[in-house]
Amino acid sequence: MSNVKKARYKAVMQESVELGRALQRLLWSKTIDHGSFGFEFAVSYVLFLRAERSLASIRSLVSLDLSDDAMALIRVMVEKIITAEYILLVGMEPALDFVRFQAFSTWRNYDETLKARPDLAPRYTEAVVRELEAAHNVVQFRTLPDGTVRKRFGRGHDWTDLSLSKRAEIVDELLKARRPRATAAAVTMFYASYKKSAAYLHSSFESIVRSMEKGETEPSTDPELSELRIGIRTRDKGHRLGIETLHIANAAAFQMLAFMAEVLNDEKTRKWAYKFAAKKLPDHPRSLKHL
Repeated sequence: MSNVKKARYKAVMQESVELGRALQRLLWSKTIDHGSFGFEFAVSYVLFLRAERSLASIRSLVSLDLSDDAMALIRVMVEKIITAEYILLVGMEPALDFVRFQAFSTWRNYDETLKARPDLAPRYTEAVVRELEAAHNVVQFRTLPDGTVRKRFGRGHDWTDLSLSKRAEIVDELLKARRPRATAAAVTMFYASYKKSAAYLHSSFESIVRSMEKGETEPSTDPELSELRIGIRTRDKGHRLGIETLHIANAAAFQMLAFMAEVLNDEKTRKWAYKFAAKKLPDHPRSLKHL
């Protein structure tokens, strides 16, 4: 690693540590510990805690030259953040759906496994099976105010039928309505962080291309074919990717910190975030400057 890259790596790693500590100070503060909040806050709070731990995991993976896995984990972290913010701002109903989905998915997964691979299905007693199915049936549908009955979880793939990008849009709209001076950046975070990391989570070609080198194209004995030589780096430490990963993760962490400072009206954290932004943002990618 060149001296320039070493300096950039050290700087962005230190920024991640500072953001992590700021999140911990806010998440572990006495205001939260002794406050009185609704059920939606409890669900969101745990998701925020897990998101901060994901940031710590990303730092650890990058330090071990496992930047591909760290990049994939960004998607997990961002989904936790947007889900937490959405539940916190929308309120009790999505918080309950988030919890109810466990009963729905437990039975669905059991039933699907039993049909496809009975030998791999859990060995439940008849009483437990009836209990699981009953719990599933209770949460499967919802009744709307006009009396219409509809599926609570849409196609059943997630706890809500709203896409993550749509949830991010709603977060920005509700935050601006609640606190007009706040910087709403959930959508920015989605496109700057979530989209990039998706390639690594799903192992698409983008996630491995840097480990492949295109050689010279040579003619083949078959006139309709040509021979392309590909070189493979078996030990690619990916320092550039590590720095990029930390930049993107830091952007998501900063958005989460700024959001919580606004919603909780924590002036101390808000001032820290402004100082951090003034000091760090000039060196960050364009995506972070919008936060």
